[in-house]
Amino acid sequence: MNNMKQRRSMTIRTAATVLLCGVATAAIAHHEGGDMFKMMDSNNDGKISAQEHAAAVTKMFGEMDANGDGNVTAQEMDARHMKATAKTKEVKTMNDAAMDAPSHGEMSSAEKIAKMDTNGDGMLSAAEHDAGAKKMFSAMDTDGNGSLSREEMAAGHATRMKSDKTP
Repeated sequence: MNNMKQRRSMTIRTAATVLLCGVATAAIAHHEGGDMFKMMDSNNDGKISAQEHAAAVTKMFGEMDANGDGNVTAQEMDARHMKATAKTKEVKTMNDAAMDAPSHGEMSSAEKIAKMDTNGDGMLSAAEHDAGAKKMFSAMDTDGNGSLSREEMAAGHATRMKSDKTP
């Protein structure tokens, strides 16, 4: 019973973290493979482990870092998202469509970066990105089992992608 209270408390405390960690999986949400969950599930076990998540977000960071300087700017993120969106024209699962769909109130790239930019330089370093990805994974793992289901991932993206300015 005490463990259940701790989990609920942790879920409440990490709800804010979900809103603060927009970049790590935002790039993945625009991956040009259609089924993002399947792409991340490298061992095909039907769940995303922390290691699988970290590998995927690291790959996506590299793809966003167009000039290879180890930092991602809002312009680089926007360019990556536009490129991925243009390539993603195929049918998706309902969860992937929910994760990909731009919606009213979605955070801009600059807002996403600002949420994780711990040194305030207006760019996202690989270290800031990795730290945000770890927080995001923990926040999305609502059942605390150390892996993400499709449902957890979709719910995490739906919550995270909304701007603080959304009414």
